[in-house]
Amino acid sequence: MENDKNYRAQLKNQIKDACGKVIYTYTAHHKLADRLEKKIKYVCNAEIILTALFFAVTFVSFLTENAFWAWLGLILVTLSLSFLNLYFKDYKIRDEINQHRKAANTLWSIREEYVSLLVDFDTLEDSEIQKKRDVLCNKVSEVNNHYPATDKKSYKAAQKALQKEEEQTFKENEVDSILPDRIDK
Repeated sequence: MENDKNYRAQLKNQIKDACGKVIYTYTAHHKLADRLEKKIKYVCNAEIILTALFFAVTFVSFLTENAFWAWLGLILVTLSLSFLNLYFKDYKIRDEINQHRKAANTLWSIREEYVSLLVDFDTLEDSEIQKKRDVLCNKVSEVNNHYPATDKKSYKAAQKALQKEEEQTFKENEVDSILPDRIDK
């Protein structure tokens, strides 16, 4: 009997650990996608600024007929069109963002299945728990095999969000305050 309790405790701890890893990975995918979206905004803003400067410099070069302004305009348009367009062409950043969002969405479903398994844990037989655990492990493995990995920076951002900012947790009675009045609180 003691061995059975010890095994169930180990099994529950294993499931908690796996659930925690899924939560971290889910959050890391979101953090990485957010960071890549910021990168796109910076590059787009740089392109807008370079284009505006090009037009301003071109206008000044026509007014002053100074070769310096014409050369500066040429340099700016070269930077704008070549460097930034090549950046977007070669580095399919939007595709990568979409892949990380899809991975996070898939992991959200798996996370919820893990939470449900933990809620149902005491009512299930060991064999049922083992089957559900194995199915969930395979689902996580599929996600890891089909989507790009996160990086250390996104993991650190996820760690900060989950531990310090309590991003995916509720304070006591916080859930009740956001539920519709018709739901029994």
